[in-house]
Amino acid sequence: MPDSHGVTAGIFVGTGSRYENSGHAGISHFLEHMFFKGTKKRPTPADISRSIEAIGGHANAATSQDYTFFYNQVPPSHARTALEVLSDMINNSLFERDAITREKLVVLEELNMYLDTPSRYVYDILMNLTWPRTDLGRDVIGAQSSINAIQRQDILDYINANYQPQNTVVSVAGKFSRAAILKDIDKYFGSAENKKLPVFKKVRDTQTRARVHIHTKKTDQVHLALGVPSLPYNHKDEPALTLLDTILGSNMSSRLFLNIRERQGLCYSIHSFVEKFAETGLFGIAAGLNTAKINEAIRSIVGELVKLTKEKVSSSELDNAKEYLKGNLYLQMDSTDYMAIWYGGQGLFGKNIKTPERKIDELSRVKENDIIRLAGKLFRKEKFNLAVIGPFGEKDEKRFLKLLN
Repeated sequence: MPDSHGVTAGIFVGTGSRYENSGHAGISHFLEHMFFKGTKKRPTPADISRSIEAIGGHANAATSQDYTFFYNQVPPSHARTALEVLSDMINNSLFERDAITREKLVVLEELNMYLDTPSRYVYDILMNLTWPRTDLGRDVIGAQSSINAIQRQDILDYINANYQPQNTVVSVAGKFSRAAILKDIDKYFGSAENKKLPVFKKVRDTQTRARVHIHTKKTDQVHLALGVPSLPYNHKDEPALTLLDTILGSNMSSRLFLNIRERQGLCYSIHSFVEKFAETGLFGIAAGLNTAKINEAIRSIVGELVKLTKEKVSSSELDNAKEYLKGNLYLQMDSTDYMAIWYGGQGLFGKNIKTPERKIDELSRVKENDIIRLAGKLFRKEKFNLAVIGPFGEKDEKRFLKLLN
């Protein structure tokens, strides 16, 4: 990106919470924290943060069910520093015992924060409800007992088993010398050897009836998430799924926003979202609602889903969704962070690397019949999973189930 004013360097590693055993649940996320706690060259957290912030950059990381991502963004003149700092963290972290003990306190407070944030925690409940008693459905951050159980040797063993060349992608976007960056990548990562890759236990969709889980909590606003199993990575209907998500609930022109919020005034926030994994996926709707109006809200949300299975979207609505995605993608192409994530994610999970232009071309080919066909495949009442956080109890489950059906 020769006209950009920054460089984003990122490292994607194909490991996350679904690769963990239950006794050490949350170790992927805990390890994400520990990589920022000191290396041989930069022995303190301040040394690591200053190495990026002192040159005007920023750094961050994230952990999911199936990947961990480390990245930073710096001015172009420091492009090689961005990659050097990341490689130092990945290859030379100290994992000192005192730092591990301190960081457990930090992560436990992060866990408490999530538990006290209904709009965030309802997602974890939905995942567990959709894939109960599986590693995929387990909370990414882990539990208090499993976090406290993590020891230094557990961390070293996990890195040895899960951080390997053949499940690692280095992604760099911005204004830099390609030859210099490739040389550095070989220098920092070229000597690593492939070992046996870890595997996860695949989930199977055996759901035959709708499910409801209520997390009883005294709140002024009820938070809900309604989801169904969806498409995995690299599915042929991915473009149709993207458009279905856009039409239903990804912007202020979407059906959910206009009908549930604007016309009925039942909520403040509402949106749809998509998650993809190797063998399955999740299509979900999340909302913060008026507690007294939850029956109307559930009925209206389900009504919107059913409508998509019975009535074709109009050509104008589909065209508007395509134009929104096309324009949004072009705007995001100015961001080095976005482009590093775009290509890094595909490098880790894609069967082939698609340019934004190819993505736009695939979206342009989707027809009205593709949307109604996919909606009919996904939005079946026996596949509904409803997670609710609010002042409700077990007696309300039957009421909510009746509304889903």
